[in-house]
Amino acid sequence: MSVDLQSAKSLVQAYSTARDKGAPGAETAAACAEYLSPAHTYRGMRPFYEVEGPETLADTVWTPLKNAMSAIQRRPDIFFASHADLDPGAGTWVVEMGNFLCDFTDDWLGISATGKTTYLPYATMSRVQDGAIVETVEFLDILAVLSQAGRNPLAKHQTGGMMMSPGPMTHNGLLYDPQPRDLTQSTYDLTHAMLTDLALSYTSPGDHLVRFWNADMNWFGPAGIGASLSIPGYQRGHTLPFEAKQDVVKIHDWELALAEGNIAAVMWWPCLTLRNTGDYLGAPANDVAAEMRVVDLYRRDDDKLAENWIFIDILHFLAEQGVDLLANTGETV
Repeated sequence: MSVDLQSAKSLVQAYSTARDKGAPGAETAAACAEYLSPAHTYRGMRPFYEVEGPETLADTVWTPLKNAMSAIQRRPDIFFASHADLDPGAGTWVVEMGNFLCDFTDDWLGISATGKTTYLPYATMSRVQDGAIVETVEFLDILAVLSQAGRNPLAKHQTGGMMMSPGPMTHNGLLYDPQPRDLTQSTYDLTHAMLTDLALSYTSPGDHLVRFWNADMNWFGPAGIGASLSIPGYQRGHTLPFEAKQDVVKIHDWELALAEGNIAAVMWWPCLTLRNTGDYLGAPANDVAAEMRVVDLYRRDDDKLAENWIFIDILHFLAEQGVDLLANTGETV
């Protein structure tokens, strides 16, 4: 069922504001109950996975986070709305990406408090229907918090830079106003063409990168992989180690593709099923077919892609291979 994009944006903004202001416990639960459907479903990263209903979501995700972080600032860098695959008759989604800045003063998910400002990257996709949010897919990069706390023994194996990813270089990722349809279509078409070409082999040869990406591209990967600058930096910091140390067992179709203006997002659950053949991310090589759950966000600049933010449930991917970093949070880097 189609929903006006601007109305969907307003609803999600109101929910985020109310949830942010609510104290842990009853106030946070009330904010969730006001804006989320009673049948709301939530898909999150390890250890949350599927959570049913607003009250359970408040108790499972938001109240524990607020109790651990005595101050939290939500700092969005990308915000837009879209119908699925740009089909007005399909679902209406609102996408937000940024960082929570947190004062980490109490333990969270078994991670010892640091007493320091900590960033928690997030990407949230909210489906709106009948005046409520009925579904949320949310990637909270918990491994980033684990790494900042010095409790990720695999951090030394990260091939890209460890950093709090910035928003778009052009500072125009917050699309609160309607965007031209032709601009939206061009962004969707370019992203679709790039991903279709990439899926032919799921490698990134130089000719593919030159055809679809600006030479000075930015690639902001999740904790465990890290950030890379420019095509050579991207190859060195991500694609070459990724392709050398993994066998692709299966490439999955995307579940959701969205775009508005010059911003796009694509979500897979899962994206790839892989076999770790070369100690990838520091996990020992093994015969497990492990899945990567992924959301990608893109910024288009003229006829090429300029920036990419990627969230992967690395904790889930590693746990499937027998490496449970949340069960060993006492280990130091």
